[in-house]
Amino acid sequence: MIRNCTLFIVFVLGPALALPQTSVGQDGFIERFRDDIAADFRFHYSREPLTRMAIGFAVGGVLANTGADEEIQQMFRNDLKGDLGDDLANFFTDVGGAAKPIYSFPVYLTAMWLGRGNGNSDTAVARWGANSLRAAIVAMPQVVVLSHVTGGNKPEAGEPGWDPFENDHGVSGHSYFGAVPVITAARLADNSWARFALYATSTLPGLARIYEDKHYFSQSLLGWWLAYLATETVEHTNREQVLETRVMPIAYADGGGVQITFGF
Repeated sequence: MIRNCTLFIVFVLGPALALPQTSVGQDGFIERFRDDIAADFRFHYSREPLTRMAIGFAVGGVLANTGADEEIQQMFRNDLKGDLGDDLANFFTDVGGAAKPIYSFPVYLTAMWLGRGNGNSDTAVARWGANSLRAAIVAMPQVVVLSHVTGGNKPEAGEPGWDPFENDHGVSGHSYFGAVPVITAARLADNSWARFALYATSTLPGLARIYEDKHYFSQSLLGWWLAYLATETVEHTNREQVLETRVMPIAYADGGGVQITFGF
């Protein structure tokens, strides 16, 4: 999974972000997106977000190394197994799999491109695509590093206790990538009930992996927590974007003038 993520960014997304502004139209679409990602990384790897990430990491460590993970796993095995649970777990496992970069990034890019409105005004579809892609990218290094640092086993392979660098399953990729687009949609939703429903739904790919004995609870929790923080970073960048001012001359039949455009 991690190898596919890296290859996709390097060979597909990387060249796209390197395109000059003139190749994508006068609105600077690619340049604006590239600047947003740079701002995301600057904030996401600053003190406050890293502190919140560390808190989640510590909680995951307690769960994994005190027996809590195994108790939760037994609850899923003994109390929740059934035909309906199997069907739901299969469905949301597929959702998490479809959200992996090799499949989801082209969808996000298409939504960004096709959802652009006139001028600087993007539709909700474009914002969802751009925000989801940025969120998936910004915390991906944390997913990779923490997966190896914890050295976590899958339930089918061993106990949940951390053994640094022995394995690379300490963070659930299904949980992370499956939660990003759903939490992004929740943050864009105006209706409070819709937001609540989307936040609840965002946990299901991770819970499905627990149900199917593919990840322990701490591993799915870490994946969801990193997705939550990543979408929060994107929301912060969008709020804090500096005021852009564009000045351009305009010619009229009887003279000329200057058009000043403010963009947020």
